[in-house]
Amino acid sequence: MTEDFIVMEEKGKKKQMRKIRRKVRHLKWFPSYQEFSEIGIKGRRNEKERYRYLDFTLCRDKIVADYGCNLGQTSVKAAKAGARRVIGMDCQADTLEVAKAIKDVLEITNLEFHVIDFNAHGFTRNALEIFGGDIPDISFFLSVYRTKELRDRDALFRFIIENTREIVFFEGHSDRKIDTVGYYEDAFRRFGVEYRFLGFSQGDTRPLFTVKPQSRRTAR
Repeated sequence: MTEDFIVMEEKGKKKQMRKIRRKVRHLKWFPSYQEFSEIGIKGRRNEKERYRYLDFTLCRDKIVADYGCNLGQTSVKAAKAGARRVIGMDCQADTLEVAKAIKDVLEITNLEFHVIDFNAHGFTRNALEIFGGDIPDISFFLSVYRTKELRDRDALFRFIIENTREIVFFEGHSDRKIDTVGYYEDAFRRFGVEYRFLGFSQGDTRPLFTVKPQSRRTAR
């Protein structure tokens, strides 16, 4: 590979990154939510702070699902940690178009994104078709549970804990009056799952937990 080719390739990547940043600014849904320092995208969810309690080495050689992935900040982290397959899912097609562009410019091959409607009557069937028999070992459900557009949050969370083999990483939202540790502990007890509080992922808000799933698919 010649030096001139390398220079041209780098210029091409920088051009792609500028194009991605422009697209992010025009997204209809959370245009300034996730930070991507490698692309030059600034967002409210700082990578270092958000993930300080998460051990992404657990993703190595695993099947990983990221529910409500947005631009794929968590999906990319899991893929870079050596996951065998990462499945990012979101309901916003324009957001996932940008997520795919980020994946391509970062040259990540073990990551895929799928548009899926979490409110659809056929969500369960659609998700299982995407998995194609690869039931996730690890699932990320970060700041999605109390999203106002989600019509049946309990049904979605039930699906996740029944279709994850090893661990669910769960992040709450940021309303100090509602999104307390106790609020989510009550929810976990209602579902009958074991859980552990890890800390807060954004200042003193967004409680982060590990949840032991109730998977009926523990055997490979």
